[in-house]
Amino acid sequence: MELKKIFWLLLLLIGELLIIISFLYFGKNVESEILTLNIVVSSVIYGLFFIDILIPWVDFNDKSQKTIGALGVRWFFTLLYVILAIGVMAAFNDAQPMAFNTQLLIHSILFFVLILGFYLSFIAAEKVKQVYVEETQLRNQIDGMKKVTKELQLKLDTMQDIPSEIISRIDELQENLRFLSPCNNSSAVELEKQFIDEMRVLDLSFSETPLNPENSISHIKNCERTYNERKQVFSN
Repeated sequence: MELKKIFWLLLLLIGELLIIISFLYFGKNVESEILTLNIVVSSVIYGLFFIDILIPWVDFNDKSQKTIGALGVRWFFTLLYVILAIGVMAAFNDAQPMAFNTQLLIHSILFFVLILGFYLSFIAAEKVKQVYVEETQLRNQIDGMKKVTKELQLKLDTMQDIPSEIISRIDELQENLRFLSPCNNSSAVELEKQFIDEMRVLDLSFSETPLNPENSISHIKNCERTYNERKQVFSN
């Protein structure tokens, strides 16, 4: 364990010890069951604010940053629990004393709300991660279109006697791909796959001996048509 974590853990234990001592000292006239309940609730509240130091909620190595997307939900329920729990302890032990069983029931309900909040924050984090994964997959598909086109450009640079029309049309395709945005439409995904397949067929056409420019231009037209169809498809 890192020295820093050991230090924070030591502080956590000292703080918990101070909480217990304070309740025992100032709560001499409080029933033992209620006193124990107050110590437990106070310890939970204390731990909620201290635990992020020992176990950081945000992982900056996680590219999806799913936890950041769920922080709002988590802290809403955390603060709601803290305010209500402190209010219950203050009201039912001082202003208007209440029986232990009633206090236990109320604190149990509040703790349930806290756990529910943590569960909802977990769901929110997973949703953020799911969206990130989907967007990454969509970007990868377009990157794949750019990659096969770039590979063909580099291949043609090493070849002789390639008609200028072929080179200019492939260069134009590569330039146009820069403005293509990811799309979650299933039709877009199919067209992107189709473009990659057609570009590979086009690539193979340059391996023919002798080279058939008309055949290659025909394949380029297929790629251009697929690109134009994909450009017209937008997210759902």
